[in-house]
Parts: sequence; structure tokens; C-alpha cells
Amino acid sequence: MNKKGFCRGLLVTLIVLCPTFIFADSAGLFSGNLSTADACGFGVGYVGGHVGILDDGTAIFGSLTYGFSDYTEGRVKLGFFDGDGNASDPELFLGIDFKYEFMDYYDKNGKQPLDMAFGGFLEYSDLGFFSILQIGGNYIASIPYRFQSGRKIVPYGRADLRMEKISVDVGDGDTDFQFGLNLGVKYELSTEMNLYGEFQIDGMTGLFLGLDVRMF
Repeated sequence: MNKKGFCRGLLVTLIVLCPTFIFADSAGLFSGNLSTADACGFGVGYVGGHVGILDDGTAIFGSLTYGFSDYTEGRVKLGFFDGDGNASDPELFLGIDFKYEFMDYYDKNGKQPLDMAFGGFLEYSDLGFFSILQIGGNYIASIPYRFQSGRKIVPYGRADLRMEKISVDVGDGDTDFQFGLNLGVKYELSTEMNLYGEFQIDGMTGLFLGLDVRMF
């Protein structure tokens, strides 16, 4: 199967499967994805600033990404979510994720159709009278396109399946399995700086924007 056929088949599969899951009652992720399948590389570190404009409020958070090997990286995200209610205050949330890139588009042994990675994540948010713990796994696919200037634009998609546990101060909580989809684009402003734009289809649907800057 050629590269275009593979990408088209993957997109159609995600679109067909998504409605089966995402319209279930889901809290959704506050920090989105904001990452391609391509790992940053061993010893490389990025610091990022991001904002999510979501249907139930606004998330503002920072991130620290570090490459543990050429194909493995981990990331920590910390920030605040401000709900739309007039009486709501910004509440803290924490995210941790990792990924392993198992297919490299620029593989030295032969070009592959895509960058592909799988990984896991955890996100915890304390919203006052209740808290949300989300633990799951994800699959990420992306493909780089290089301009004549040397800069790249990288469309990507991430599908996740997770356990979502909602705990309340009074009454019974709830635990369910949920599915989410993130579709975005990474643009290289320079070799040290990347800009992200991403749309999330989940219980917390919305738009994410982010900037990553290489620090080491």
C-alpha cells in the first residue's frame, strides 16, 4: 500500500470508529496531545507553553519534554483549568506521558510511509468538589513535509483509549473507559522552535495552541 493510501485508510478508520465512543459521557483531557510521533532524540529537551480553548473552559499549561533515547521520550505537563462558570476558580492539573517511536519516516534502512508511535499517559485534575484521574494508552501517526527553505510542516493524529475515574466529595463517583481523537499540525519556526495547532474531539472538545523551544 502506498503512503497516500495508508494515510487515507487510517483517517477513514478513525472517523468511522470515533462516534461509537466519543459521544459517551466523558470529562475529556485538559492538556490535549500537542506532539507528533517523531521522538525528539536522546538527551534533547524542550520547554513549552500551551493554551486550550475548550467547550467548558480554558486550560493554560507548560511542559517539559526529554528524550531518553533516539526513539523514546517522556513529558510532564502542569497547568490550570478555568471553567466557564462565573463562580469557578482556576484549578490545577498535572499530566505525564511517554511514547516509543516504532516506525521512523527517515529510517536509514529505507524510507517508511509514516512516523508511528505508541505510548501511555496519566492526567490528574482537582476541580474542587470533584477530581478526575485519567490513565490510558495512545497511538500517534504523523508525516513530515519539507519546504524548499528546509523547514517542515508535520500533520499528525493521536487516538487514545483510557480509563477515566471521577471522584466526588459527596456521593458516588464513576469509572468508565473513554476514547478520544486529536488532529493537529506542527510547524518548524526554526531548528530550535516548533509551533502547534490542534483540534481535540473528546468530552472536552476544543482547540489547542502551543510553542516548544529547545533548551538542551
